[in-house]
Amino acid sequence: MTTGIREARGAEDLGFMLGLGARLARVIETPLHEASAIAAFQDAYSSANLRDPSPDSLTLIAEDENGERLGFLHALPGPDGITGRSIGYVALLAVTETAEGQGVAGLLVEGAEAWARRMGYAALSLDVFASNGRALRFYEKSGFSIETMRMVKPL
Repeated sequence: MTTGIREARGAEDLGFMLGLGARLARVIETPLHEASAIAAFQDAYSSANLRDPSPDSLTLIAEDENGERLGFLHALPGPDGITGRSIGYVALLAVTETAEGQGVAGLLVEGAEAWARRMGYAALSLDVFASNGRALRFYEKSGFSIETMRMVKPL
């Protein structure tokens, strides 16, 4: 499979990207939240980031040689947690089930890294739910390391 990366085309790609929200929500497991709340959170978060993206953000689409969309990534400037300086922040990354394990996410992250370098950022950051073991392993293999951890205790 040959995979290409291109910038998203607004409304043309919006339905595809929002459609992957359910896939993103399925990997979130928390002791405090039910599946319906997680799904609502993911839908709202995706919509807030993708419907009206800031002009300094980046949204990439991965597609195969036939133009079938395989995944997407949305990145924007975010503050470094210690210095407050702007760095790149990957807000959303999702691939279709059929594209999983095919190197698509890696190509999308490479695109985000190139964007972050062009923007003059010293780093690229992201958040991942602790229950998403597959993503944690992928990000570690891609050179990301854990900087902070948020812990929750149900009461």
